[in-house]
Amino acid sequence: MRLFLASNIGGIKKENGKKVPVSFFENNNFLKNMKESINDYDKFVIIASDADNYEQNDYYLKLDMDVLAMSGINFKENVVLDNRNKDDIVNVLKTSSLIFLSGGDTLKQNIFFNEINLKEYIKNIDACIVGISAGAINSAKIVFNSPEEEKDLTNPSILEGLDLTTINVEPHFDCDKISKIQMDAILKESNNRVIYGLPDKSYIFNNKVYGKCYRVYKENIELISNDDEAVEVY
Repeated sequence: MRLFLASNIGGIKKENGKKVPVSFFENNNFLKNMKESINDYDKFVIIASDADNYEQNDYYLKLDMDVLAMSGINFKENVVLDNRNKDDIVNVLKTSSLIFLSGGDTLKQNIFFNEINLKEYIKNIDACIVGISAGAINSAKIVFNSPEEEKDLTNPSILEGLDLTTINVEPHFDCDKISKIQMDAILKESNNRVIYGLPDKSYIFNNKVYGKCYRVYKENIELISNDDEAVEVY
């Protein structure tokens, strides 16, 4: 398993209000490192964040297939894992080469992951796995799901994750734009664990952060790397 914890990997731009496929980010060597981590081109799997939204899931699968092709990557088979085929999870994940853990609602995705016992099926898969935003958060053993708005305060903030890593990330991290509710929660939780704040275009791979990243611990926010830098994390 080769695991990427990413915030935003690109692949989409908006033109006239519509999403248009473009190549994945090459910033901080993301596309290069992902390509080098793919052993073969048998199967691409997206694991949905909203398991009941079939129309959206099929749309994103098609969109990602176009993005992969634009990025010079093509697979023999392309599948989305959601409630339609969750009972066939063994065959869906079998021979997978690249797996995307989708972005979206972290709690909703976490419930689905635990419902299908994904942790047990994915841990021994020899594939490149890319956790994107919510998918990156849920990759941790113990998940910290920070509240973004007041309505989120009633949701559990500590969840059982996929146990693919012990690293906790906070995607789309921007000190100037993050809400006070979310920042207060992150700072409070940083007394219990290190949280890596990943701005868009930054990611963690092989225990290194590529690009700009903040280390939040004991209520202290420290800039540990900048764009075009790679720094070890633990």
